[in-house]
Amino acid sequence: MKQKLSLTIFLILVNFWVYAQTRISGSVRSTTQEALIGVTIMQKGTSNGATSDQAGNFVLDVPNSNVTLSFTYAGYATQDVALAGRTNIDVLLQENSTALTEVVVTALGIKKERKALGYSVSEVKGDELTQARETNVMNSLAGKVAGLNVIGGSGGPGSSSNLLIRGVSSIGGTVSPLYVINGIPMENPRGAQPGGQWDNAPDLGDAVGNLNPDDIETISVLKGAAASALYGYRAKAGVIMITTKSGKADGIEFNSNFVGEQIMDLTNWQYVYGQGTNNLKPTNATAAAQVGGSSWGGLLDGSMVPQFDGVERPYSAVKNNLSNFYRTGSNWTNTLTLTKAFTGGSIRLSGSNLDNKSVVPNSKIGRQTFNFAAIFDPIKNLSIDARVNYILENAKNRAMLSDGAGNANYQAMFLPTSLDINNLKPGSNPDGSELAFNSNNTFATNPWFAAEKFINDTRRERLITSFSARYELESGYFVQARGGRDNFTDNYTNVVPTGTAYRPNGSISMTNTEFVDMNADVLIGKTYSWDTDFSFSPVVGGSYRHTKTLATTNSGNDFNVPFVYNILNAANKSVNYTDSRLEVQSVYANAEFSYRDLVYLTGSVRSDWFSTLATPGFDNKLNIVYPSINTSFVFSEIWKPSFLSFGKIRAGYAEVGAATDPYQTLLTYGFLSESVNGTPLGTISNSNIPNSALLPSRASELEIGTEFSLFNNILSVDASWYNKISRDEIIPVSISQTTGYGGAVLNTGSLQNKGVEALITARIFRQPDGFSWTSAFNGAINNNKVLEMAEGTSIMPLGTSRTGYGFIQNLLDMPMLQVMAYDYRYDDNGDIVYLPSGVPERGQLIPMGSAIPKWTLGWNNELSYKRLNVSFLIDGKWGAKIYSGSDYYAYNNGLHKATLENREGNFAPAGSNTVTEASTYYSQLVQNVSKLNVQSADFIKLRQVIIGYTFPKLWNGGIKSLNISAVARNPFILMRKTDNIDPESSYSATVPGIELGGIPMTRTFGINLSAKF
Repeated sequence: MKQKLSLTIFLILVNFWVYAQTRISGSVRSTTQEALIGVTIMQKGTSNGATSDQAGNFVLDVPNSNVTLSFTYAGYATQDVALAGRTNIDVLLQENSTALTEVVVTALGIKKERKALGYSVSEVKGDELTQARETNVMNSLAGKVAGLNVIGGSGGPGSSSNLLIRGVSSIGGTVSPLYVINGIPMENPRGAQPGGQWDNAPDLGDAVGNLNPDDIETISVLKGAAASALYGYRAKAGVIMITTKSGKADGIEFNSNFVGEQIMDLTNWQYVYGQGTNNLKPTNATAAAQVGGSSWGGLLDGSMVPQFDGVERPYSAVKNNLSNFYRTGSNWTNTLTLTKAFTGGSIRLSGSNLDNKSVVPNSKIGRQTFNFAAIFDPIKNLSIDARVNYILENAKNRAMLSDGAGNANYQAMFLPTSLDINNLKPGSNPDGSELAFNSNNTFATNPWFAAEKFINDTRRERLITSFSARYELESGYFVQARGGRDNFTDNYTNVVPTGTAYRPNGSISMTNTEFVDMNADVLIGKTYSWDTDFSFSPVVGGSYRHTKTLATTNSGNDFNVPFVYNILNAANKSVNYTDSRLEVQSVYANAEFSYRDLVYLTGSVRSDWFSTLATPGFDNKLNIVYPSINTSFVFSEIWKPSFLSFGKIRAGYAEVGAATDPYQTLLTYGFLSESVNGTPLGTISNSNIPNSALLPSRASELEIGTEFSLFNNILSVDASWYNKISRDEIIPVSISQTTGYGGAVLNTGSLQNKGVEALITARIFRQPDGFSWTSAFNGAINNNKVLEMAEGTSIMPLGTSRTGYGFIQNLLDMPMLQVMAYDYRYDDNGDIVYLPSGVPERGQLIPMGSAIPKWTLGWNNELSYKRLNVSFLIDGKWGAKIYSGSDYYAYNNGLHKATLENREGNFAPAGSNTVTEASTYYSQLVQNVSKLNVQSADFIKLRQVIIGYTFPKLWNGGIKSLNISAVARNPFILMRKTDNIDPESSYSATVPGIELGGIPMTRTFGINLSAKF
């Protein structure tokens, strides 16, 4: 009875507390009547708060109408407003002359005033990622951050993305930045192809692409070594800091985004000649099947000609095979968020569902994401931050890349000009076997069969948890402890189905991967002040990391029972198991000294101890020390002309590094599937000769920059110059294959990245009538150069095209990732040398340029008039090269327009008895002179467009805010220099610059709805 009574009283009190609230509404604008979006409105002295919407309006429930509200916005002075009985208020915020004084979160979660930073930090708001969105949220950063190069693969939705900050950071090791989520480092293993000649698999995606953009508050990019030095060995490639949302006020939010997706057919093939050979049409079904993918036939004249299935069809141009094969895809994301603020804390709970239907038939991705954040102060001076993110992702039939076997993209791209792809339907015969159309090449899989019958399915279950506790002592000291765990289990199933032309009995491979990454750190510090002029803020701390990766692969060939795809049904089975573990222990210290608001000086030092350097029997050094120092001088504090709103100069120097993978210092052993008398055979697991004296690679960087705002913050500039040199690169140096190893692991090599980057923001209009226009340019120039390689070597192979005639290599004294191709052979007079057949002779393998652009530019515009908002983003890249495997096969198959020249003639020299037909000439031409397939990857794209309208409060305030936007992503290419392909194409996000067999470029159009209740 007492329990029931207590429960009843509790519910009454809760009900009274919920409903005995006073709703405060109003608007927040600048002194020029510009609506301010995202202003933080807090009930003073509590964690109860709200944010203003796109029209500058806000709604907040408070205990009574006599409290005080605090309004905070970057670049504006904080303002406290006493309600004094009012329930509706309109607030004008004054711009702060020191517009960069907001607090930002830096490395290890240390909060600093922006003006105190001696390095460059760029920030992207989460709202910029949720309207014209990408399935992999990192792709949404393209064109938005100076010095950030986003490289996406051609694997379609859910494929990997590679981010390069200030160029390629390593010759042989990782080039991916460190990702930090809510202060906890996160590994980002990628399932991208390595860029090898025999790559023939889908891109399985990465880890950061699982995140839901609706849960992201901000993304901060720590570009230089000075900014990321406190992350030590993990910071060589820069840091991407992701802060997820937390509860700020009572409310419900619903966001729905639906877009349709279409391919862009960039091919420009010849449609003069059709399927066949020797300029002749096929005369029967056998002949048609033998010429398969060849377009070296006769003139397209509309006559009836037999095809591979014996059916006669018009011998006419078929120009829409790609659009007939790829469907209109779609992506629908719905996110529901519940937030609750209470005295001493807040909670936020969100659930999201992504339903993606790829443009590739029978391919889709589903992802469910649940995010929970709780922030509360259980006792005085103690704050707790706990977060949980659960992700479940299922992908069906991920697209194959590169080689043609089982690759629907490849075959759809290169069908003969007179063969309609719809005539290859349904892809299979009545007995379930492949409906083959190319008997001369069984690896030319029917695209419908590849799409409908092949299995490339993945399933990921992931849990990311983090916990942070911070206690403020009465003496001024603070103690902060954090811990995080990232755990996911992946299951990948690949099935080559029964009846496949190149593998009639089929095969299966099932891989289970378990990944666990645990991180913990502690930080202790205090701020000392003398008078009002000097302050000193030292912190010390340490961290621990343990990472484990376990993978088991069961493979089998030849199904005993056809069409039953179970590993137990395979006649020949094998198993492979890998176990990789590493541990790192670290200590660090950071100290900031400031004089008034004028000068800031910060220094740090970190030491890391690595398990991956430990070698039994050797007393080798296990740790390395990384120092840093940076300073900021706010010159606008002493020089105050009328046109200057804010100004500072900054400089920083730091050293960071990169560790090695496990088991590189000594021989490791494993088991084979084969056994003798029941005992499994052993094997050496190392592919390279180990090195017991390995050290972490390290990089030193000097950065100088400035930030200033002019004319009452109408124009602002943030610019940096940097010079970064990496040393002691860990490289598997090529050695003789007779050793039984692919290479030897050495500390050797040096790399330089030097460049400038700038962000220029102009607030062109800020009119009292509500019209505003802000335009922002960001640009960067990066000069990259390999300074040193292993003694006696000047070449490092990285990737090879499936064609075998295009390569990606590192060369001494040249920019990294050189696209290599064969030149003409020239005589002493500089004339081209020809073979007796009339085909140019093959010359030297020469560098054609780097696969990484030297110049990048982004131009973002945001316009608004009252409740209407329009924005568009244009970005471009210049200076990169790409080897087009598509062009190679277009020449080889007679599709390329260049093959029309002398199509029916003889290429042999005059007077020669040799006859060289066009098919022979052009096929050998692109083998001997493969530089013909290297193209400039320069482009300018309209990256995104958003047109939206924000409605006022609806249904008596039941809906606080409603925004509906029309959105487009990649709608147009404004300029490109590539023929037939997207200049951003690559079947490997790891090794860019080689293209073949990927999904064509796509564009999306749709609608985004965001409502707050």
